Amino acid sequence: ISDLAVDSFKKFKNTSPIISIENPPAGMGFSTGEELKEIIEKSREKFVEKLKSTGMNEKKAREEAEKLIGVTWDVGHINMMRKYGYDSKNIVEETEKVAPLVKHVHLSDNFGFEHTELPMGMGNVPIKEIMEKLGKEGYDAKKIIEAGNWWQHFQRSPLKETLESFGSPIYSSGQAPYWNQSLGFQQNYYSGYGAFLPQKNYEIFGGGFSGLPSEFGGQLRQDNNRLSGNPLE
Repeated sequence: ISDLAVDSFKKFKNTSPIISIENPPAGMGFSTGEELKEIIEKSREKFVEKLKSTGMNEKKAREEAEKLIGVTWDVGHINMMRKYGYDSKNIVEETEKVAPLVKHVHLSDNFGFEHTELPMGMGNVPIKEIMEKLGKEGYDAKKIIEAGNWWQHFQRSPLKETLESFGSPIYSSGQAPYWNQSLGFQQNYYSGYGAFLPQKNYEIFGGGFSGLPSEFGGQLRQDNNRLSGNPLE
């Protein structure tokens, strides 16, 4: 990692791309926050030493190391620790270990067992607690929605569902209404079917027994007689 970062810095200087190492699904190598933290910190130290050998002062070298080498924290991958007996508290603790190192956040939800990749809010990833632990780094980090399974089966973007799960405001003012209220914005259909199927038909015959006239056992009282007066025979 440090070799790649140094070569990139020598070539691109201030426009060097960030090398952001992602935590793989739980159970694989370097999948915990502790392991990932150790990798990044050692890579930064080696980066600093290599730049110092070129004549750069240590302070500047460390600034470049912190800018160019960091972590991509995949909240769905770390949530898969659940299948090994861990709970939300452990997942948040692992997040806290890498919080100062985070550059990107991958957003995908699951139930802790399979790599399901659902929009946030549809599984049990403790996203609120994770983002609180990430703090400013999490707020500033680029966030990528990784909900491939949702796209595969429903063939539509998971962006709306993700915004709903975060309670994001619809407008840039930051005030209500919010995306998780958007379902109630759809207006009901009021125009009816005209004389072909008048609304009165549903009020009388489609509203249950309590809506029937009193002569038919209901509660609706009428001043006039509904019977035609014609004999049955």
